[in-house]
Amino acid sequence: MGESQKSEESVTIDRLGDTRRSILETIRAVGGEGDTSTIKRTTETEIPEGSTRYHFRWLEEEGLIVEIGRKDVSHGGKDAIVWGLTDAGEDLLETIDAEMGRDDRPKTVSELNERIDELESEVENLKEVVRSALSEDLPAIISEHVEKELEQRDR
Repeated sequence: MGESQKSEESVTIDRLGDTRRSILETIRAVGGEGDTSTIKRTTETEIPEGSTRYHFRWLEEEGLIVEIGRKDVSHGGKDAIVWGLTDAGEDLLETIDAEMGRDDRPKTVSELNERIDELESEVENLKEVVRSALSEDLPAIISEHVEKELEQRDR
């Protein structure tokens, strides 16, 4: 992560807006750096074509991201700028996460995949517990239910 260019003035969450917040979250999710093209494709908020440059440059001017290189993303077209999240950008995302009550959620795609694996394992374990409980208790439950039903019919 790069150093923030603006240290005396911090960006408020309200000034950041949904589009720029989504850009920051996407850069973090792809490992802290990504090219403009990839970020636009994977961000949860639609970035209008005409405002892409504006949003990225705004984030750069605020010291939240930094241009770290260029990457060829098309055949014969312009190279995409590769952006990196600065310490200030990461700090702002941590603040947003804390305010939204999601500071314990996975931050990167890799962490998200690990969490998915953990949850899938938990689900499989729970399925086995339910299967085991039903196979052992189901006959007794059915028998009890049938007996109650028969008693009610005899009355």
